[in-house]
Amino acid sequence: MTLLNDPQEPVKIRCDEDLLALIPHQLGYEPRNCAVLFIPVSSGGALCLKLPTPSGTEDLAEYAQQLTEVTATTGHVHQATVVVYSDTAVLSQPEEDFFRAAWLGLAVEDSGMRATGGFVVGPEHWWNLQRVDEPQPVSGISDSQLNAHMVALGSCFNELTPEQPGQVPDALRHRSSGFLDALDHLTEGPGVWHTEDEVPEDHGFAYEGTHHEWVDEQWHCHFQAPACYERDLRRWHDAIAVMNSGGADWPSALLSLTDQHLARLVMALTHNITRDAIFYSWLTGDQDRAARAHKGLQASLREVLSLPAPAIEYCATREDIAEGLCCAHAVLGQWESIPDWATVEAAYRILEGLDLLLSHGLESAEAFRGRERRCSMVHADVVSARAQLEVFRGRAFTAMGLLERSNEIAEGREGARTVRRRLDIQDIPWWSTDPRTAWPGDRWWAKRNDPRHAHEKYL
Repeated sequence: MTLLNDPQEPVKIRCDEDLLALIPHQLGYEPRNCAVLFIPVSSGGALCLKLPTPSGTEDLAEYAQQLTEVTATTGHVHQATVVVYSDTAVLSQPEEDFFRAAWLGLAVEDSGMRATGGFVVGPEHWWNLQRVDEPQPVSGISDSQLNAHMVALGSCFNELTPEQPGQVPDALRHRSSGFLDALDHLTEGPGVWHTEDEVPEDHGFAYEGTHHEWVDEQWHCHFQAPACYERDLRRWHDAIAVMNSGGADWPSALLSLTDQHLARLVMALTHNITRDAIFYSWLTGDQDRAARAHKGLQASLREVLSLPAPAIEYCATREDIAEGLCCAHAVLGQWESIPDWATVEAAYRILEGLDLLLSHGLESAEAFRGRERRCSMVHADVVSARAQLEVFRGRAFTAMGLLERSNEIAEGREGARTVRRRLDIQDIPWWSTDPRTAWPGDRWWAKRNDPRHAHEKYL
C-alpha cells in the first residue's frame, strides 16, 4: 500500500491518462499482471493498493470483507478506482480482463466503497470500462502532463525490478556469472561466514560448540568482532556513495563495483545484528552511528542471554547501548527522526541490482547446480531486505508481496521472519503518515534538486 504525498506540491489529475501515469510513480515500478485500487483519503492524498488480479471465481462476499479489513484504517473517503494490468489484454481478446476488472469493481462496491471507474491496461493499449470499444495507446500515459510533472519533481519508477520478467539489462546479465562465482567462494562449506581476514574465534566472540553450516541457522547468534561488522558497514557505505555519484544510470554505477564487493554486500545481510545495523546506517545516513549501535545491540543480547562478557576492549559503553536501543526503535518505524531518503533510495537500487543478478544467474546457469541452495538462502535475504525498505517507505502491501517471494525462494529465513514480525507490530512507520516526512516527500525532492545540497549525495 502506497501513500500519495506532497500536498504542498499538488498533483492534478486532469484525465484518465494522468491517473494511470501516477500509479507507477506511487508503486515505484510499472505494474504488470496485477490489480491496483486507487483510493482517495480524507487528508487529500490517495492510497495505491496493489493486489493479485482476482480470477472472478472467488467468493465475492468474502473477498469484499477482506477489502474492508485491509482499508479499514486508511481514512479513505469511500471510493476507489479499479485498474487491472494484464499482458493478455490485447486488441484481439481483452474480454477476460474486462470481466476481472468489472468483478473487482463489484467487490469494491460490496466492501462499502463506491467504484468510481475501471480500467484495463495491456502491453500496447488501455481501456476505460465505460468505453470498452475505444482502446487507447499506452504511449498516451507516458506522454501525459502528470507524468512530466512527476519526472520534473525528481520521481521515477524503476522498470528493472526482478518482478518484471525480461527487464534485466545486458550489463547485469553479463556480470551474473562472475558475481555468483564470487558469492559461491564466500558460501562454501562450514565456517562460511568467516573470511580470511576475520577473527571470529578471538576475544570471546564465538559460542562454544556452535557449528556454522547451511543446514541450520545457529550462526545467526554468532557475535562478530568490531573489525568484521565495521568492514561490512564500510562496504555498504562505499557502495551507496558510488550509487549516489552515478546519477540516473544506476546499473552502470552498481556494476562499477567488483564482484567480490557485491558478494560481500550480500553476505553482510545474512547476520541478524549486522543486518539491522546496516538498515540503521541507511535510515541515519551515518556509518559511525550504525557501528556504535551494532556494538550496543551485541552487548544487550549478551546481557539477555547471560553470556560471559567479551574482552574489555570490545565492551560497549552506555552511549553504545543507547545507540543500539535507538537502532531497535528505528527499524521498527518508531524513531523520532526522519530517514535519510537519499541513502535509503540508493540502498534500494543496490538491493534491486543484487536481486536481478541472483535471479538471472540462478535461472540461467546450468553450471551452478549443486550450489543453488546456498545462493537461494542469501537471495531470500536480499529480497527480505527489500521488503524492509518498502516498510520504511510506507508500502506495507508491497513489502508483504516481497516477503512471500522471499519465502518462495528459501522458506523460513530469519530475515523474512523478522520483517514479518515488525509488520505485525507496526505496518506503517510514523514518518509515512505525515506528507512532510514520508517517502518521497516534497522536501526530499526539493533538496535533491537543490545544488546547495549536492555535496550531501556523496556522504
